[in-house]
Parts: sequence; C-alpha cells; structure tokens
Amino acid sequence: MKALSIVVSLLLSLAVHAEPTKHATTKKSLFERLGGQPAITAVVDSFVNTTAVNPKVNFFRDGKYKGLDVVHLKKQVTAFIVQATGGPSEYKGRDMKTAHVGMKITAAEFGAIAGDLAATLDKFKVPKAEKDELMAIAASTQKDIVEVAK
Repeated sequence: MKALSIVVSLLLSLAVHAEPTKHATTKKSLFERLGGQPAITAVVDSFVNTTAVNPKVNFFRDGKYKGLDVVHLKKQVTAFIVQATGGPSEYKGRDMKTAHVGMKITAAEFGAIAGDLAATLDKFKVPKAEKDELMAIAASTQKDIVEVAK
C-alpha cells in the first residue's frame, strides 16, 4: 500500500490540509469549477498515467513498488481531490506524513510530480484561476511528503 503514496502524496494530503474551497457564498466550489466528478476523474487518469512513466518522479521507487494497483490509486487520488476541492467524496486514506515515511521522496521528485499535474491541467484546458488554486493546495503538502532536500 505504500506504493500508492508517491502520487497520492501530492494529492491526497489535500484532504488533510485543505478545507473545501469557497470564495464567496455565491461562487461555486473549486470542485464545481473544475467540472465535478467526471472532469476530475479524467484529469486524474491522465495525470497518474503521465506520472507513472516520468523517470524524474521515480513512481515505482526504483522497482520497490512494481506491483502497484494503479486502478486503486486512481480511485484514491480522485476521492482525495474531490474532497479537497469541496466535492461530496470522503477520502479515508492515511495522512501524508504517515503514508510517505521512509520513501525518501526528494524535493526534485515532488517538483516533477507537480510539473506533471500542471501539464495535465493545461492539457485539459483548466482555467488559470482554478489551476493556480489546485496547485497551491498541492504545494502545501510538500512539507509532509519530502524527506530528502535535493
């Protein structure tokens, strides 16, 4: 299960660190502005696929997590983002610090994951305001995930 953590790390800690996003009572939640469950599911599918093959991410932790259940990972990441952006799903996974202890995720690997997320959001033409909001939430998780400064 630790294998789920490399990508989930970036996104799943949103649930721990973020309240549902609402700018004003008349403004839609980030979940709604992103397009709801179908849009988030599509973005996560593409994002995880991209991250899994990016050697800068070290998704499988040098082969340690070759048997990773990617389908389950995508469901976890989706539930996490839905909750963190104000949607109806409830993420029930581990907190990010616990999930990533001993994985030795570097700042560079975290940056590569963030880059893949940004590129995926661009691919899906997510508007700048929503992209920036989601990226800021993701960035807030770095302190709980990164164990190696380089």
